[in-house]
Amino acid sequence: MTTLFMTFLVYSVVGWLWESVYCSIKARHFVYRGFLLGPYCPVYGFGVTAVLLLVPKHYGSLLNLYFNMIVIVTIIEFVTSWLLEKLFKMKLWDYSEMPLNIGGRVAVPVSLFWGIGCLFLIKVIQPIVGRGIQDFDHVTKGIGPVILFILFMADVLTTLIFTLTAKKEVSAIIDTSDPQNAAIKEYRLDHLFKNHEPHANLGKIKHYLSQTPHKLLHQRNLHRLIQNYPNIRFKK
Repeated sequence: MTTLFMTFLVYSVVGWLWESVYCSIKARHFVYRGFLLGPYCPVYGFGVTAVLLLVPKHYGSLLNLYFNMIVIVTIIEFVTSWLLEKLFKMKLWDYSEMPLNIGGRVAVPVSLFWGIGCLFLIKVIQPIVGRGIQDFDHVTKGIGPVILFILFMADVLTTLIFTLTAKKEVSAIIDTSDPQNAAIKEYRLDHLFKNHEPHANLGKIKHYLSQTPHKLLHQRNLHRLIQNYPNIRFKK
C-alpha cells in the first residue's frame, strides 16, 4: 500500500512539473498549476498508477505490450474524462476535432501516442522510480511515506474547505438572477487551452480580489486560480 501511494504521489508531482513548465512557457510567466495547494496534479498520479496496475505480468513481446498499453490508456482516459465531467463538472481535454474520436473523450491518434509513452514509462522510468521509492522508504524507516500521506490528505481537506468558502464569497458578488450567471454553484475548468473570451464575471472577481486583503489562505488560493487559469469558466 505504501508503494502504491508513493507511486501515485511521485507521478502527481511529475505531472505538476510538466503542466507548470509547459503553461509557464505558453503564458510567458510562472504558472502554478493544479487546484491543490501542493505541487501535484493527482490526475497524472491516478492515470500512471492505474496503468502500472493493469499491465499484464506476462505481456510477451514489446509489440504485444504496446497494444496492451493502447487498450489500457484508452479505457483509463475515457473513464477519467467521464468521471471528471459527471462528478466535478470538469472538462480538461476535448478531442472532438481529431479523427477517430469517441465523444471527444478519447481518440486513436492520442492513444497511439500514449502507448509509446507508456512503453518508455514501463521500460525506463518506472524501474528508476521504483528503486527510489524503496530507498526512500528504507532510509526514513517507513516514516517518510506516512508523513507525506498526512500532508497530502491535509492539502485535500484544506482545498475542500477552500472550495466551499471561496464559492460563497464569489457567489455574493455575481448576479445570479440571470440563468447564465447562476452557474456559480461550482467553478471548474472547462476547456483548458481552448481560445475563447473569459467569462464576463471574471472581471468582477478580479476586482473583488484586488480590493480584498489576501490574508486568508483560501483568498490567496482563489487569486492564484484566477491568475493561472485565464480561461476558467463557472459551470453548474
